[in-house]
Amino acid sequence: MSVLFEKTKIKGIELKNRLVRSATHEAMADAEGFPTDRIFKLYERLAKGGVGLIITGYTYVSRDGKFKAMLGIDTDEHIPKYRELVNQVHQNGAKIAMQINHCGRQTVKEMTGTQPIAPSAVFDKSLFVMPREMTEADIERIIEAFAQAAGRVKESGFDAVQLHGAHGYLISQFLCPHTNRREDKWGGTLENRMRFVTEIYKRTCKNVGDDYPIFIKLSAYDYMKNGLKPEEGVAIATKMADMGFDGIEVSCGIGEDGGSTLRGEIPFDVILDEWDMYKEKGFLFRFIMRNFGSKLMKPIPFTQGYNRESARQIKKKVNVPVFAVGGMVDPTFMEETIQSGEADYISLCRALITDPKFPNKIREGSREVSRCIHCNLCLFYLSTRSVRCYQGKRMKSNQS
Repeated sequence: MSVLFEKTKIKGIELKNRLVRSATHEAMADAEGFPTDRIFKLYERLAKGGVGLIITGYTYVSRDGKFKAMLGIDTDEHIPKYRELVNQVHQNGAKIAMQINHCGRQTVKEMTGTQPIAPSAVFDKSLFVMPREMTEADIERIIEAFAQAAGRVKESGFDAVQLHGAHGYLISQFLCPHTNRREDKWGGTLENRMRFVTEIYKRTCKNVGDDYPIFIKLSAYDYMKNGLKPEEGVAIATKMADMGFDGIEVSCGIGEDGGSTLRGEIPFDVILDEWDMYKEKGFLFRFIMRNFGSKLMKPIPFTQGYNRESARQIKKKVNVPVFAVGGMVDPTFMEETIQSGEADYISLCRALITDPKFPNKIREGSREVSRCIHCNLCLFYLSTRSVRCYQGKRMKSNQS
């Protein structure tokens, strides 16, 4: 039997294999953040496809931290619908965790109804957003919003909760020196930059109890000039493990660092035709980006397992499960990552968008790599459409 299909336990959760559906924004929630029938069908396909653990798309804890068609968990009214979703996943043989998040500066006023907030007023060059620096009252409110949301996650029946501390969203913004330039107790030193997530963790523990698993997704580094360096990422992960987190998913990057989170092609034509903030730009800007965007932005080429080294470095320092995410497409490569002790679980995103049955195919003996061609259209079309595989095919501009 492949090492990928060993049964494991994380704080009482028994997982049937080591394959995880990494949190992937589906853009299938309704206007109030409730899961729609399309999400039910998607998660049913994922569960039947053989993945051991599904982590939901990011789910907002407060409405000033939401994005287009994003799941929400900011009210008790959401709980009954999520119970239905959890039951469906369990009936089809998988476990499910909810990822909770606040977008911080990585959203727009049109989504939130208010100026986006962030640790510091640092302009986001990817979304053209200037956020408002958070006050002490803002910080306290959002910490409590995370804790209350985690309580609802548990009450909804989810097997675990994951904090989104990666990819330039609010927790990540506090951790990263590029986005956190505060000079008070919430910024500066590593300890101060970690204070926000530390307080969220402490209060979340009080709400869900010591026996409920709390995971975190972490960007181990990014490519900003004054951003998070790999050695700091390892130090943060080590402190998070010591703090008590029950699993660390190791990723990288923030929104404006050239697509390091994704790797592979950046479809500039789709961005210019579909994203409102880019459609509004002048002719010269659009001409330059359409014809020379890849030379200016210098997208990072795709390589398999591009977070494997970070996972390995972190795994050497922590005694909690490590999830490796990022371009895992070859079953043999995945097995080697586990067998070498570099990670405990393999998290998949685009491979499962392309083929939800990928885990079952591996279990049945297939050693074929994922059909994903890393065109990244599945993610760059999310500004106007729901997640799906395009296999490199461009769609007509969405005018709705």
